[in-house]
Amino acid sequence: METKKYVALKTQIKRAGGEPLDELKINIDYQKGGINYFSGNYSDSGVFVYLTPVHRNGICTSCSMLGQQHECGYKILLKQINRKSQKQINLMAEKVLPYAQQIADLYSDCKHQDVYNLIRSIINS
Repeated sequence: METKKYVALKTQIKRAGGEPLDELKINIDYQKGGINYFSGNYSDSGVFVYLTPVHRNGICTSCSMLGQQHECGYKILLKQINRKSQKQINLMAEKVLPYAQQIADLYSDCKHQDVYNLIRSIINS
């Protein structure tokens, strides 16, 4: 089961010192919880959807690590679980990835709360 998808953004995201980001990588995966090394905040363990704007050129994929939320992307918790379960990851991917273009369109328009609401409604249905 594919748990990652690249979708074209309606509007490229400009960034300083690099190619504009023109695709949204939507990735469903597990993250073990704990303390975030950079922020010091606690993160839950579970299945997350990672939304990352990228620029792909042949075999190279580039993204922004520092900058505003819109340039770097973010993650949304889909389901809290204690151990990695490929079955749960695949189940969440089957629910979320069919809406990839709709998610990318909202992301392009900087409607991040609408992205969150859409993903929550998909998971809860």
